Amino acid sequence: MFMNAYKRLAFFMLLVAALFPASLTCAQFYAEDSRGPRPGLSIGGRAAYYHPRGADSGDLAEGAQARYHLTRRWALEGSVDLRKDKYGGTNVDVVPIQLSVMVYLMPHGYRFAPYILAGGGWYYTHVYAPTDSSEFRFGPHAGGGVEFFLNTVWSIDGSYRYLWAEDIHSQDAEHPLGRNFSDKGFMITAAVNYSF
Repeated sequence: MFMNAYKRLAFFMLLVAALFPASLTCAQFYAEDSRGPRPGLSIGGRAAYYHPRGADSGDLAEGAQARYHLTRRWALEGSVDLRKDKYGGTNVDVVPIQLSVMVYLMPHGYRFAPYILAGGGWYYTHVYAPTDSSEFRFGPHAGGGVEFFLNTVWSIDGSYRYLWAEDIHSQDAEHPLGRNFSDKGFMITAAVNYSF
């Protein structure tokens, strides 16, 4: 009985020793096909919901994003959206142009890849009032999200970020000295990405 167990163990050890180099070769060969973040460029269309603190309600916006993955863990994201807000009776168009640094939290190879992000944005703002005005505002943002890799080229993602944008300034007949609207708030995005 002891001899049979010894022979089985020896056979198993020889089998592992024989297959180990082959498994390393296969792992290296399939590394390019593995899922998860990988260095390179991805672009995608996205939908965003933004609710500033001072607005009457939130609004859906459309946009686009491009991500450049420096490594499997670090990426840079640039995005642009178009949103329309209403503050009291004042209509405002805002085009956020955001740049973010992203850090993926899971090891490579997982389809489900949560990340954190932080960055800054420039907000081209056009206020419709008796005297139309346009300005660029700045504000940092931070948040997190998750990206799900469908295969080696397609992924979907969703993110939450809080924006600390500068206030919107409006001047009209009722407020000749002007008034400020708070544009700080949260943004939720959903996107489909294609990796090159």
